[in-house]
Amino acid sequence: MYPENDDEIGEVAAQPFVADYLDDLGEQDREIGRLRSQAERVLIDNGDAVIATCILFDRPRDYRVDVRYVAFAQRQAQQLWTQCAAVKRWDWLHRIRMIVADASDSSSKGQGQYDLAYYWMPYELFGSAESMMAHMTQLGSKVRPGGDAFVVGPAELREVLARKGWNLYWEQSVASLPTFRMHRTILPKAQVKTGLTLAHLKRS
Repeated sequence: MYPENDDEIGEVAAQPFVADYLDDLGEQDREIGRLRSQAERVLIDNGDAVIATCILFDRPRDYRVDVRYVAFAQRQAQQLWTQCAAVKRWDWLHRIRMIVADASDSSSKGQGQYDLAYYWMPYELFGSAESMMAHMTQLGSKVRPGGDAFVVGPAELREVLARKGWNLYWEQSVASLPTFRMHRTILPKAQVKTGLTLAHLKRS
């Protein structure tokens, strides 16, 4: 899954560095832990390799997962089944909806707004301000005012946020995350996409 040379780690393969970091941060940072635990409705968009990491099993919640890479999502679904078995709460699975991206726009109508979103911006949008603005507008229509989002995208994404109703709380390059630095102790030449950034946003 990870190249041993200095080839760039792919889009899906890089997702665990962010999801594992947010999981650790939720345990260490009271504010992040609070917003994750209090969220009632959660959106996971294009995080097909880390769905199970983004879903908390402390209590039932409504989760919507917009899937781009079905094979990865299927493996994550198996992991969710195992996690539900561990806590003996099969009924929680009924509140987790996975929807293939091609059908996501039409199926999202009438679904209301989410308290928290995890969004991995597709790499093919990087470098196009127009495309990034369109996708951030779409994400904003799904997150309620005052809701939070963890967004992974290019460093220049910050330039379009204010125009699309988002407030930037903090940002950090994925290459500097402790989870990726740990990975580099095993594969010292490992590289993620240049400028790849994790941002914590709040909806205006």
